[in-house]
Amino acid sequence: MTKKIKKKSSTFVYKNSPYTKEIQKRINIAEISLGDFAGRMSNDLLKWFSLTAQHWIMLHMVMLAYYKNETITKNQLLKFIEKSYLTSNVYIDTAIKKGYFRIIRNKEDKRSIFILPSVITIKTFEEFVDRREFLYKKV
Repeated sequence: MTKKIKKKSSTFVYKNSPYTKEIQKRINIAEISLGDFAGRMSNDLLKWFSLTAQHWIMLHMVMLAYYKNETITKNQLLKFIEKSYLTSNVYIDTAIKKGYFRIIRNKEDKRSIFILPSVITIKTFEEFVDRREFLYKKV
C-alpha cells in the first residue's frame, strides 16, 4: 500500500504514482467503463442496442416505462428517438422482429400500439444494471 506524501490542492499525490487521487479515480472509472463497454459486445441483445445512441435510448425508455408500470406507445417512442420516421420505425420494428420488444394493441384505440420488453430483454437489462452497480461501487 502506498503512503500519501504531500498535499496538492484538495487531492493527494501518492508515492510511486504520478497521479493525484482524483486523477487515479478517473482512470479507474474509465478503465472499468471501457471493459464494461467491451463486455457488452459479447451479448447479442446489448450489442444490438449499442449500435447507436438512439438504440440505447430506445432500450432505456422501454425499460423505464416497464419498471414504472407505465405504457409507452410506438408513436411516443418514434418521437423520442429523434431520427426520421422511417429510420425510427425500422429500429423499433427490428427490435420486435428480433424478439427484444413485444407489442400489445391498445383495446381503446386500435391505431395505438404499446411497446413492452420481452422476457429476455428484461433479464438481460437487469443483469446489465446489476453489474454496473457492482462495478462502480468498487471505485
